[in-house]
Parts: sequence; C-alpha cells; structure tokens
Amino acid sequence: MDKWLKPSFANLLENQKFSDCHILVGNESFNCHKLILSSASEFYERMFLSDFQESKTAEFRLNDVSPDTLRVFLDYVYTYNFEKLKTNPNEMILNLFECGSKWLVESITADCEAVLKERAPQMSIGNLVETFQVAHNAEHKAIIKTVTFHLRRLAGGMKCYDSLFLTSDAFEEYIRICDDKIPEEDRFKMIEAYVTINGLIDVETADSGVNGTILDEFKILKDDDKPGSSKEISVVENKAAVSLPDKNCIESSAGDNKDIKLKKLHLTYVKTLLNYIHFEQMGKTTFYNVVGKSRLLTYEEKFEKMFLTK
Repeated sequence: MDKWLKPSFANLLENQKFSDCHILVGNESFNCHKLILSSASEFYERMFLSDFQESKTAEFRLNDVSPDTLRVFLDYVYTYNFEKLKTNPNEMILNLFECGSKWLVESITADCEAVLKERAPQMSIGNLVETFQVAHNAEHKAIIKTVTFHLRRLAGGMKCYDSLFLTSDAFEEYIRICDDKIPEEDRFKMIEAYVTINGLIDVETADSGVNGTILDEFKILKDDDKPGSSKEISVVENKAAVSLPDKNCIESSAGDNKDIKLKKLHLTYVKTLLNYIHFEQMGKTTFYNVVGKSRLLTYEEKFEKMFLTK
C-alpha cells in the first residue's frame, strides 16, 4: 500500500472515523468500515449484502475467531503492512492464515504462507506438527509440502506426542510421510496410541483385531448396510396382527445402528493405517514384543504378519 495511504487507513481504524458497522467477537466490539472489509474479503462482502437482520442493524457477530486475532487481522487489511505482520508469533500467524482461508482474503493467506515457509527451518517439531494440521485443514498443498520436508529432516523427532492429536486425515498422511524415517515398530506404536487415545477402537473387545469379530452387532447388517432383509419385512407385513414397537425402542434402535456404522468406519480407518506398516522390516523378537502383544490384530493376522518378518 502507498506509504501515504497506509497511515491514513490505520488512523481510520484507530479513531473509528466514518465507521459504519460493528463486528462483535466475544465481549468486544470493533468499529469498522464496510467498504474496506468488503474490498479485502468476499466473505465480508456477502455478509454485508445479505438480507439477515444483522445487515439492517450493522452489527455482525463472529464466533470462530478470538478478539486478539481479529484485532491483528483488521490492522492488516487496513494497512497491508507485511513487515508488521511478520512480528507476530507462529500461533497468531496460523490463526490469521485460517481466517484468510475461511474469509477468502488471498493477500493475508499469501503473506502468512510466506512467513510460515521462512520460519519452517527453525520451527520445533511441535510447531511443525501444528502447521501441518492447519495446512491440512485449508488443503494448502504448498505449505504441506514445505512442512513435510522439514518434518522428515528432523526424522526421529516425528515420533512425538503432538502428532496424536492430529485429525484422522492429517494423521494418516503423517504416518505415510514417516515411512523410512521412523522404525516400523515405532510407527506401529504411534498408530496404537493414536487409535486408543482418540477412542477409535473398543478396548474391551480389541483382542479380536480390526478384521475379527470385534462387533457382533455387525451381523445384523446386510450388504446394503440396512438391518434385516426385504423378505423378513414382507413376512412381518403379512401377519394378521403386528404390535408396533414403542417409540423409544425405535429411537434406541436407530441410535444403535448409527453407532455400529460409526464403529465400522473407525475399524476401517485403523485397518488403513496398519496397511502403511512394513512388517517385513521388523525382526521376529521386535514383532513379538510390539505387534504380538498388541490388540489391533487378530491372532490369525499376527501369525500371517510374523512369517513376513526377518
């Protein structure tokens, strides 16, 4: 932005001159200018042009951002001061990057990307994992590529506690990029810790393995994932008298079926993760001490995998 305009626009924000809208975040209110915000963001343009009550009162509430983040965001879109943006800590840069992605502000997204790429070589493993997650949320391939390079550069550090709180798609990618950088037994332990901490397996029945009979309830689901069959339904309909089930029973049954499908989805995901493990690279003793004592595989699966070991 022109050196003369930058302080003028910053002064507009500071003194709230000619402000025509209020952005409410938490208990704080920010006096802003529709023209400036709508010029910077398609999200704000749509919000200001909507027919909702907020457009008539000029008060707009945002629930997915903190007051501190919005304050820095507004300072940026009023001044486009990249040097000032760079003075913010990593956490704030990630917050601003997320705002830019959600609110369709290409300028701040691009500038945050530049800052993150510049800082990546000096980031701790925890910061890299956090950036990896945010980049996945935004499906930003360039940042994912940069962070992946530096994660793999740190190699052994990738076996870290922070990775256990990644979302499922990000963790799957994380396990994949760990390949050849972390011993297979450690990758297996990471998977076991992740699915346990995030409740993706039934601990009480996990001894049956992800391909075993962990959930007997699956037996009531047919190939089309619907309980029962059309033949059974027709038999019931042809009976002289049929007592209708209690409403609470119907709701309970529907809830059970949803729970079964969710567990089935979880087990499929666990199986996908295990497919990334190269069991043939493990020694037999290591396999016995790690995989052999795990509850992620059935006894049959363990025997099959054991014959692949060195």
